[in-house]
Amino acid sequence: MYSFNNQKREITFKKYNTPTPWMNYLSNGTFHTMMSQAGGGVAFYKSPQIWRINHYKFFHVPTDRSGFYTYIKDGGEYWCPTNEPCKTKPEKWQSTHGMGYTRFEAERKGVSVTATYFVGEYENALIWNLKLKSDSDKHITLFPYVELGMMEFMRELQWQCYNKHQLSCYNMEDVLVYKYGVETQPKPDETPLVYFAANVPVTAFDCDRDEFVGAYRSEENPQRVELGNCSKSTMYGGDPCFALQLEIELKANEEKEVNIFLGTAMTEEDIRKSVENCRKTDFVEKSFKGLAEKWDAHLSKFQCKIPDKDAETMINIWNPYQAERNFQFSRNISYYATGTFRGVGVRDTAQDILAMVPFDLRRAKDKLNLLFTQQYNDGHCNHYCFPTEGWEPVTRIHSDNHLWLVMACYHIVIEEGKLDYLDEVVEFYDGGSATVWEHIKKSIDFCLANLGECGFPLMLSSDWNDMLYKVCREGKGESIWTSMQFGTVLRQIAEIADLKGEDGSKYLETYEQQKKLVNEIAWDGEWYRRCITDEGTFIGSEKEPQAKIWLNTQSWSVISGMGDNGTQAMDNVKKYLDTDLGIKKIHPSMTTDYPTKDGNLTMYNKGCGENGSVFCHANTWAVIAECLLKRPENAYKYYHQLLPMVAQAQAGEWRYKAEPYVYCSNIFGPESDKFGLANVSWLTGTAAWMYVAVTQYMLGIRAKWDGLEIDPCLPKEMLPAKVTRVFRGKTYNITITKNEKKFISFDGKETDVII
Repeated sequence: MYSFNNQKREITFKKYNTPTPWMNYLSNGTFHTMMSQAGGGVAFYKSPQIWRINHYKFFHVPTDRSGFYTYIKDGGEYWCPTNEPCKTKPEKWQSTHGMGYTRFEAERKGVSVTATYFVGEYENALIWNLKLKSDSDKHITLFPYVELGMMEFMRELQWQCYNKHQLSCYNMEDVLVYKYGVETQPKPDETPLVYFAANVPVTAFDCDRDEFVGAYRSEENPQRVELGNCSKSTMYGGDPCFALQLEIELKANEEKEVNIFLGTAMTEEDIRKSVENCRKTDFVEKSFKGLAEKWDAHLSKFQCKIPDKDAETMINIWNPYQAERNFQFSRNISYYATGTFRGVGVRDTAQDILAMVPFDLRRAKDKLNLLFTQQYNDGHCNHYCFPTEGWEPVTRIHSDNHLWLVMACYHIVIEEGKLDYLDEVVEFYDGGSATVWEHIKKSIDFCLANLGECGFPLMLSSDWNDMLYKVCREGKGESIWTSMQFGTVLRQIAEIADLKGEDGSKYLETYEQQKKLVNEIAWDGEWYRRCITDEGTFIGSEKEPQAKIWLNTQSWSVISGMGDNGTQAMDNVKKYLDTDLGIKKIHPSMTTDYPTKDGNLTMYNKGCGENGSVFCHANTWAVIAECLLKRPENAYKYYHQLLPMVAQAQAGEWRYKAEPYVYCSNIFGPESDKFGLANVSWLTGTAAWMYVAVTQYMLGIRAKWDGLEIDPCLPKEMLPAKVTRVFRGKTYNITITKNEKKFISFDGKETDVII
């Protein structure tokens, strides 16, 4: 059904009707498109919340509509190289996702088409590069088509009956232009015009969706395609679309190239300039070459060669590719997330930064600085924010948000081997500004100022497990896991303080205090408890009837170095939580009346979401913990079973449903009747942390202040391993034949290392 081509960094699909749309992200950082293997998807300028260009119907049937289609009218029939949405299908077909592009190759009745979609760096436009060929002389008609939306998706759902009459769509010198301008829209001065153009003559067009599609029809059978001509409709109020009619003469065995451009520009004059540039002879080729060079440079920073080829595929290509897309989009829009309510999550994005650090320090710093602008003078942070849209942030205070900032900062400083970044000045959300160093110290101060009766950090609105908000509604609940996270970053900030010539011992003293609490109060006899409720009940205890053991406190007891009984805790993870499809978050799952009917922790069904699913994000920490315990077989099992292609094969394609080339957030657990169903793929913290887990802990190549530490924890299935790692401008070639620790001084000349 699919095959990887690692030399080209591609995955090819042999059938269009995958269990769910399998997506790719095409982007230049400003103009973005999410596109499926069948041509469905959504384009947006900067933000899918206020500048969404076309309709995409999430969760509706027919699946994966609408998208970016080119109808090929050949005599009395018509079809699409994307396969969807026409009833008439190509006789031969395949599609391919690559690094920032998606390609369709199709053939019917002697006409073959290769359609490549991508977004280049030179214009804010989705480029459709069509290469057409026929085995005989033919005249065909092309109808490139996009169903336009109202940009503000939520407003369209609520107020379209009024606001759609303020829209305009018209022809400007054979370039179609869409203007979105409605009352009280956000950022009207920054809202672009949208255009649709081709590099060949336009015979006719349509701007009115009803005129192009017709009554009681759909993308499957537009009336204007059946008739063979567009109506030259404009649209000043109504439902807009872009449709072009292009007449193409094909000589036998002669290839003809047609390019379509769906783009944005601020004014009509800007559109003219943009289209003129797009139509230049070398524009498309130059744009695609630039895209390839960008990804070659990015991915070359870390490459490996290992016996496990599935793992190699993920490490070299799809994991860092997914991590970069997470870094860019946070959790905003995917097939599972409609892009309507989430902006930039502070804790989500801080974790995404960890995987960007080895690739692009400046991008990592700029994104972390953005997060610092969401920090208050007392050290806490907003939960998530909307820097592009300009909306008010979500101000809910979690016990973990501010601590992720310390961790991200530490990774940046250690990767760079300089303290300069700590002197950059960033504003606080509630006024004033401070250096980065002062910002992360504020994070520690806030945690110290918000300890509970037992001495652990107060849960506040919750911690990483959002479902725990109900244990702390009176403000007394405490998070044992946050104590472990706190301990992890206390050691990191202590190291930075010492490097700066300041006294880091005060942070280590707090660490020891928290460590004592973890071992004296949090230890339950076989594992570490999860949290303490307002009433003083320990969640995650053998004494409790449900949710007795939680994954996070076991893995982080090791990661933090705070758990004297970390080995036993991780033994019980394997005993109670591990499955063939990953590690469950909790065991056993909860009913909807636990701990009480009125104070229940969840409404999730058993085995779903936070209630006993295989939460892949949290599995990454178990991989790291097993590496720190020097148990390579356990680490490899936990890592390998969640490789997307491996998990899909184990669960079955129809049950798993999600993409076999990117990680998902969670998989329904064994207490569910849909055990193995993957959820929320692409935009998930699993991507960044799995990359950290395999590169820095299994392969064991970690940045240190004065060099590279190589401390592998690899089973025989991953040995020998050959790694190329670019570090501070030097390229290191590392061959790992055994699990032995070695340190490479950055000041030394050694760049070829064998252990």
